Amino acid sequence: MFPGNKEDFMKKFVTGTVLALAIAVGPAMAQTTPTTPSTAPGADPAVEAKFKAADKNGNGTLEGAEVDAYKANLAKIDTNKDGKVTRDEFAAASKAGVIK
Repeated sequence: MFPGNKEDFMKKFVTGTVLALAIAVGPAMAQTTPTTPSTAPGADPAVEAKFKAADKNGNGTLEGAEVDAYKANLAKIDTNKDGKVTRDEFAAASKAGVIK
């Protein structure tokens, strides 16, 4: 009934089953939905509205011409220095008084 002995068969069967489940379920478990300041508890609705108004293309970051209004303070706002302003950077700069 079992090729080889029963114990070896069961070890291989259980290992194979666990591996198959990990492969099938792993990607689904890895997916997360990022929390943005607009959905985070305590987010300032006025700051979010100002960010949405500045984000003309609606991609969730201010870039290109969208950052022109903030060029004077961009070094203080763009904390990761990628030339774009994220919601988090915008909210932090607003809270710090850099964006009024």
